[in-house]
Amino acid sequence: MSDQEGVLARVVHEVTDYVGAGLSVHLVGPRGSGRSELCALVADRLEDDGLPVLHVGGHRAWQNEPFAALTAAGIGGATPAGPRRTIGEMTTALNKQVENGTVLVIDDADALDTYSVGALRNIHRRRRLLAVTSSRHQHPVAENTLMLGIAPSVQVRTPTLEVDEVHEECRSILGGPVEAGSLARIAMVTGGLLGLVRAIATIGPRAGVLEQLDGLWRLPRRTGWAPELASAVEPLVAGLDQEAWDAATALAVTGPVPLDEAEKIIERRVLDALFAHGIARHSEDGPGSGVVGLYPPVIGDYLIAEGSAFGLVIARNHLATEQRLLDYATHRPRGADAALLHQRSLRQMADTVARARSRWTEMPSAETALPLLMALRNTAAPRDQIEELERRTPLTDGQESAWLLAWFANWKAIELGDLDAANEVLDRGLERLPGFAATLEGARAHLRFQTEYVPELPTVEPGPRDEVGAEVLGVVAAERLLAAGAVEQARNLLEGQRPQMPYPAGLHAFLTGLADVFGGDVERGIDSAHDHLEAATQGESAELILIHAYLSVLGLSIAGRLTEASQVAFRTLSSSSVAAHRDLAHTGILTLGAEIAKAQGRPEYARSLASQIGGAKVPLGPWPGMVAGIMAPSSGRMPSLKELCELVGQRLDAGYVTGGVFLAVEAVERGANENRHIARAAALAAETESPLLQGMGAYAATAASGDIDGLREAIVTLADAGALVFVTRAAISLAILQREAGDLAAAAETLDMAWERSEISGSRTGMFGRAVTHIGLSARESEVLRLLPDGPTTASLAADLEMSTRTAETHLHNISRKTGVSGREDLTRVASTWLRPIPNGDYSAGVRHFTSGS
Repeated sequence: MSDQEGVLARVVHEVTDYVGAGLSVHLVGPRGSGRSELCALVADRLEDDGLPVLHVGGHRAWQNEPFAALTAAGIGGATPAGPRRTIGEMTTALNKQVENGTVLVIDDADALDTYSVGALRNIHRRRRLLAVTSSRHQHPVAENTLMLGIAPSVQVRTPTLEVDEVHEECRSILGGPVEAGSLARIAMVTGGLLGLVRAIATIGPRAGVLEQLDGLWRLPRRTGWAPELASAVEPLVAGLDQEAWDAATALAVTGPVPLDEAEKIIERRVLDALFAHGIARHSEDGPGSGVVGLYPPVIGDYLIAEGSAFGLVIARNHLATEQRLLDYATHRPRGADAALLHQRSLRQMADTVARARSRWTEMPSAETALPLLMALRNTAAPRDQIEELERRTPLTDGQESAWLLAWFANWKAIELGDLDAANEVLDRGLERLPGFAATLEGARAHLRFQTEYVPELPTVEPGPRDEVGAEVLGVVAAERLLAAGAVEQARNLLEGQRPQMPYPAGLHAFLTGLADVFGGDVERGIDSAHDHLEAATQGESAELILIHAYLSVLGLSIAGRLTEASQVAFRTLSSSSVAAHRDLAHTGILTLGAEIAKAQGRPEYARSLASQIGGAKVPLGPWPGMVAGIMAPSSGRMPSLKELCELVGQRLDAGYVTGGVFLAVEAVERGANENRHIARAAALAAETESPLLQGMGAYAATAASGDIDGLREAIVTLADAGALVFVTRAAISLAILQREAGDLAAAAETLDMAWERSEISGSRTGMFGRAVTHIGLSARESEVLRLLPDGPTTASLAADLEMSTRTAETHLHNISRKTGVSGREDLTRVASTWLRPIPNGDYSAGVRHFTSGS
């Protein structure tokens, strides 16, 4: 693979595989999707493979010129002044050019002149051509296109970049990581089109669209638009007639709207023209008949600035009536569909702030202030706006005022990282509102639980008017029990509670799902998280969206469903409803997401996510993953084993047994041996009512002490708890212990079984990196290993690596000796599974370290 192929390498490989099988390929995608670059890369790869290639390109300016494309490609040669070459002459010249298995690579095939199309199709009828063509989507398909005339063929769509690929491109251009929320917005606004991603990364810093702060590139503006980006967008809208231009401008202003509403704004034939041009898209993920919007969404930003006045009038008339569209619905859209809904949600959030501010301005009160506070937090409003809201809102002796003060305290503790200021707010509230002490003291205990340690349960009794106080105290009581691993006690307590306020009710649902996960019913916890995530999304509550998304990611990752967990994490981080919100659940999602990316063998994306964590105002939270320092320490380096073990002790001292046990497993996998903090975590885990924690504690203790039989028993306990990811990780640790005991064959068998049984995890090469590192192949041996899945003979393997056959045989012997895997067939199998070389930049630990007593 060429280094130039980058994020397009997968598609280049797919296309050349089809060509190698004797099939023509038609690349389809919008402008800006990398079609032309793909054609060039495919041509380079084919030429590297020894195939002759003929390059042909279409151009709309030449479509009326006979044989323009073929002449430009050097077919037929130059002619003196006089009659043009005849069809027969050009066909003969083309026939000579494509002899000896030449592959045609034709870019912009939909812009070929008809004479060139006719000559190519004529040749194909005589002798089957092998071609790679590219074009935009064509709806309806024209009868005289080249693509219909060349068969057999397959259609391959140009890729829309996933968020890790967007980061890879941005990082290569910017030279540094991009903040997670900004990265998601770039992915959304560009629709993942390669050309637009590159334009924003290249032009953004110069146009003020991207700014670097604390080592991270960020989008400071809401839209990420600047006039300097117009030249990157204009090719996408080139060729629209005036009616279509007006209609596109109207859609830019309204944002994505339901299909039936779109047909009220725009005539059906004009709407069809936008679909045919490829800049309008219908997503079925919205309510009813789905929604229609511009794609990629950056076109909307361009047209709002540069579109037609008539289109603006059409849109303003339509917006006289209010529409509402959810950020994502039951089907959880991805890609282009998610981009449409994201744009719509951003507009709604701005409208929500405006409406809430208007109501508060007309009648300042706790009742009108709380919705405004939530809306301001969701849109990353400047701090002074929230402080003004706090200063100017009059308080009364009522439940609403006490609850508002609790939320102001939450903002100061979590988003500003100032627990002292939060306590001052609550202290003032107790002086003014003593009848609502349970609400205020419960809020204080909850904040302390989230940020410092597990507090004692407040002894205050709720007053007769303090309905929220009992609900908040109930949440704190359940939190304390779950933090200690008292799962059954927590379940019993939660079953007896029926909170009515949205936030306590959301926390109650979260804790119930968490009790299921810790209690060994992981799938039930996942289902509960998904159901409540949908409900929270419909209610547009960033806090509840984040906690249920965190639980979903945690449960899915424990169950070994890494691909699903990664998708939930990305959807949440890129959701406009939470893009501006930062709390401990957000930190947890980032940390778990980075761990998952590491396990999947995506170190660059893992680093991207980890780089966002360091900005958390509260570095430590109560639940697994809510530990900023484990993946992104403020010192800029990964913690040493001694520091990690001490962090386990700190978590246990603070009362967070569950979090401490998860960290103990991490420490053992990074190389910790017998250690007092690990031993304490294992002992506390054994005393819990959680099968999951009991299995994890036993895993940490036996792996640290080298107890192979005990580790096997721990694996069974973890399997019974539904913790497939820890079953796999423990099996890898077991294989390492078997290797250290000299039983390489048993270790290889263990790794085979672990790989086979973890199939549900999808991509998981990074998870097995500890074993690969322990085997310790040399760089040259790794090169040999990398080529084995292609099935070369030893002679061809040696030729590819420019070494003698004897040297290649020696490397194969050494690989077999180091791995305990004998036979070419078995070596080839493990080379494509658990022994696959670790990607550069993996976080895998190298060797075990003795840290007794530290």
